[in-house]
Amino acid sequence: MTKKELYEKAFVILNQREQRAYRELDQRKEEIHRTIPEIEFLQRSLSQVSIRLSKQILSHQENVSEGTAKILEEGMRNNQRIEQLLVSHGYPANYLKPHFVCSKCRDTGYVHGELCSCVQEVVRKLGAEELNESTTMQLCTFDDFDLRYYRSAAHPEYLLKMKENLDFCKNYAKSFKKTSQSILMIGPTGLGKTHLSLAIASVVLDAGYQVVYGSAPDFFRRIQNEYFGKNKETSDTQNKLLEADLLIFDDLGAEFENGMYASILYSIVNGRLNLGKPTIINTNLTIGELERRYTNRMVSRLTTLYTPLRFVGTDIRQLKLQES
Repeated sequence: MTKKELYEKAFVILNQREQRAYRELDQRKEEIHRTIPEIEFLQRSLSQVSIRLSKQILSHQENVSEGTAKILEEGMRNNQRIEQLLVSHGYPANYLKPHFVCSKCRDTGYVHGELCSCVQEVVRKLGAEELNESTTMQLCTFDDFDLRYYRSAAHPEYLLKMKENLDFCKNYAKSFKKTSQSILMIGPTGLGKTHLSLAIASVVLDAGYQVVYGSAPDFFRRIQNEYFGKNKETSDTQNKLLEADLLIFDDLGAEFENGMYASILYSIVNGRLNLGKPTIINTNLTIGELERRYTNRMVSRLTTLYTPLRFVGTDIRQLKLQES
């Protein structure tokens, strides 16, 4: 989608939220009027307050201020009585007020004529979903991660190391926040790096955070095409990667060597570090291979500012073939 389309869709969502808030309020009112009839009477009295105020002001009587104050005081007493009745019957005091998703703009998208921050939040979420829909990756679970494939008589340390990685990833996902640490998953192909990173994504998404996940080659191609104008109608992929609460950059190093790709990677890694946002990067390359491809400066940031998880064992896909 273009940026214009993303914003249009965002306002459709906000409008749906606003309508739902008032629809649910009407349902709550019907319920309360059945169970606490006195509240219906009080609300009818409140609905006349603005009319009575207008009449009082237009009457041009000498005691307009006094009369206005009395009407407002009566309205306040009615509101307090309604809240007391609600609480005494086991309801929250605000039960008969609309419950908006965004209290700042009341789901209109604007605060004092300015665009509300919730609009940007919806746009970012839509952009992340759009990117994720285009990937061939399928979310995984921690329950599907089978440690028996890491048992080795010759290397008993493999199982211990991978159990440690699994426990770390479970705790990371469970306690995830927008300022969580970044992770560098490194090791040969077929050892579960993608599986564990997507299991983290599944838990973090369920917790309501925005997650963008995909392969490095795909992200690099998208950004390069947008830079050279081949995808003029698409929205800015690089900004989406920078804005996500969690970015999962899978299979780094599988792309063709390209100086521009190295520059894009540095911009994303450095940008997210400056924003304090967590990133998970998976690669089959060794540290030396990463340095030759992306420079020592780039790899220094990955190895010193990311938590390293080293994956060990035998290619699980080969083990599964042997079983079949």
